[in-house]
Amino acid sequence: MEKRMSEKVNKVLYLILSLLLAIVFWLYVDDALGNPITRELKGVPIEFIGEEDTLPNRGLMLVDGEDITLDLSVSGPRTIVSNLRRSDLRVQVDLTNINAAGTYQRTYTYATSDNINRADISIQGSRSTITVQVATMYSKQVPVSVSVVGEVAEGFIYMTDRLVVEPAAITLSGKEEDVEQVEALRVVVDLAGANGTVQQDFSYEMLDSQGNVVQNEHIRVSDKRVNVTAPVYVIKELPLVVKFKQAAGSMEEDIRYWLEHDSITVAGEAANLETIAEITMGEVDLTTILSDVDQLVEIPIPAGCVNLSGITSTTLSIRFRGLETRAFSVSNISPIGLSSGQRFSLITNSVDVLLRGPAAELEQVMAEDIRLVVDLTQFTSNGMYKVDALVFVDGHEQVGAVGSPPSIACKITS
Repeated sequence: MEKRMSEKVNKVLYLILSLLLAIVFWLYVDDALGNPITRELKGVPIEFIGEEDTLPNRGLMLVDGEDITLDLSVSGPRTIVSNLRRSDLRVQVDLTNINAAGTYQRTYTYATSDNINRADISIQGSRSTITVQVATMYSKQVPVSVSVVGEVAEGFIYMTDRLVVEPAAITLSGKEEDVEQVEALRVVVDLAGANGTVQQDFSYEMLDSQGNVVQNEHIRVSDKRVNVTAPVYVIKELPLVVKFKQAAGSMEEDIRYWLEHDSITVAGEAANLETIAEITMGEVDLTTILSDVDQLVEIPIPAGCVNLSGITSTTLSIRFRGLETRAFSVSNISPIGLSSGQRFSLITNSVDVLLRGPAAELEQVMAEDIRLVVDLTQFTSNGMYKVDALVFVDGHEQVGAVGSPPSIACKITS
């Protein structure tokens, strides 16, 4: 019984194996003999040559219609045709010789992917020509607007007036009735929690006159994305500081001063403001100020920062304490810096010098204590020169010259 069952199983296996071998042999012979098979490929996309460059350069555009795909009948060896994909075949329509708007019947050609020999297969399209409609291209520029949503991090501010969009406008092209639907382009930028400037590329929406989104794939755009720089600055209060150029009779300890505004609030990039602790109002030369003064001083804003306070200047008030001034006629004038062989002679024999210092010490100063020194280092040629002199008050450390330096006319000879 078992022997009979085994024989039956073997017979079945032999039959199956024989059938498989027969099928393989038939397929081999079928392919070797070149017996073709035919396969239908539906909806093969059409490639329009010149659509993206030649037509736009001529102010024309292809209007999408019904003939955007084509059904193909492909015949050839089974091993090739049975494995074909739609992406292996391309239908090409040449538009480069169209020069005016209108409706045209165009023939087409076929192209295959690199792994297929075009000569091995036969292709037949479902129609002999493709209908193409070409229209005059209408273009207009539409500005890009930015809608900012979200609140930046505490201690930061979004600088609306420094927003940059590149490009600022997009050129739309297409049929006039399509393009004229679009009135605005909108980019939405979310700054929620931002603690620094946001710069990145964004897509945009096309809007009609009612603010509704326009979705029209037939409209061509010069740029699909725009780059937006939305400055988010840190806010910082900076004290205003005054520096003084000092000399005897004009020391900072001899004055009382104050600023009408002693600080301002600015905003700037966080990395920039980290290194800035104060704003220096410049250096005030006390020797040029002869009496109490209230003077307006411009506030210099650090580079890259914005003045949020709106205060562009402040009044600097200076009051001298316990000092007096007194004029002297001085004739003690000597040169320094003469070159070897040069001689010096005065044309100006005496000048008036204004001194300032504590009243008690100023009272003790005599004209003989005052020396004027003319530095001639830079004058190497003979001639007549007018040179500002340095003023020295010997024996009186708290007394010094104020006002414009005395000017001495002199002559240099060999």
